[in-house]
Amino acid sequence: MDVDRKVKTWSLVALGVAAVLPLAIACQPKNDQPPQLAGAPSGYPGYPPPGYTVPPGYAAPPGYTAPPGYTAPPGYTAPPGYTAPPPGYGAPPPGTAPPGYTAPPGYTAPPGYTAPPPGTAPAPSTAPTLAPSDPNSLGAILAGIQGALSGQTQPGGGAGAGDLTDIGLKAYALRVAPGMQPDGDMLKQNLAQGQHAVQMLTLQAGKCYTLVGYSAPGAVQDIDLNLLAPPYITLAGQDLTHNNAPVIGGTPSPMCPVIPFPLQYKLDVFARQGSGVVAVQLYSKAKS
Repeated sequence: MDVDRKVKTWSLVALGVAAVLPLAIACQPKNDQPPQLAGAPSGYPGYPPPGYTVPPGYAAPPGYTAPPGYTAPPGYTAPPGYTAPPPGYGAPPPGTAPPGYTAPPGYTAPPGYTAPPPGTAPAPSTAPTLAPSDPNSLGAILAGIQGALSGQTQPGGGAGAGDLTDIGLKAYALRVAPGMQPDGDMLKQNLAQGQHAVQMLTLQAGKCYTLVGYSAPGAVQDIDLNLLAPPYITLAGQDLTHNNAPVIGGTPSPMCPVIPFPLQYKLDVFARQGSGVVAVQLYSKAKS
C-alpha cells in the first residue's frame, strides 16, 4: 500500500512539471530579437529612450537629410565645417526684397534677373494717388516750382460779378463738379507764359474733391494743374488736357482721400502757353 501511494505521488509531480515547463520556455526572449525598451514606439526596436545623448563626434552620414519637423536630440553637435543657414533663408523673388536686404554669401541670382540701377527706387510718399498723372513730367514740375510765385488768394467763390474769369470758372464748375461747393480760398494769379504759382490745400477723408481752373479767352490758352503729395516730390493728381479750363478729379471720378486725418497738398499752377489771369478753386462735397 505504501509503495502504491509513493508511485501515485511521483506520477502527479511529474505531470505538474511537464505542464509548467513549456510555459517557462515560451516566456524567455529569443536570442535573435533584443527586448523592447520601455516607452519605445511600436515597430522601432532599440529606439533611444528619453534622455538619450548622441555620442561625441557623431556626424550624419553623407547625403543625409533630416525629415520635416526633425529636432536634434539634446547634446547633438554639428559636424566640423557645418554652417546653419540664417533664419528665413531663401532669397526673395526679384523686385520684392525689403529695404536694406542683403543676399546671403554665395547667393546667385536666377537666370535673366537684372538688378535695377542705383537711385531708381520710387520716391517715398505719405499719401496715395488721388487722380491720374504722368510720372514722366514730375522732373520738370519739381524744377519749375523752385522759382514759383506764392499764389494770391481771395475768398472762395470769387468776387466781382463782372469778372469774366470768375464767371467762367463758376459756370464750368457746374458741369465738372456738380453738387459741390467752393472749399477754401480761390487762387487768382496773373501769370506770364512759363510761370508757376503754388498754393497749399488741405484735403481730408469723408469728402470728395474736384479742382477747377479757368482763364478767360485771350489770356492763358494752356494751363497745367499738378497736385503734389507730401513730401511734395510725388504726384497725387494732374490735369492731362491742354486748354484754358483744366480739371483734376472732375465728375464722375472726384478725388476722395482715404487717409483718416487732414493732409496738406501742394497745388502747382503752370501757364504753359499764353499770359493773363488764372483762377483755380477747390470744390468739395460729403462722401456718399
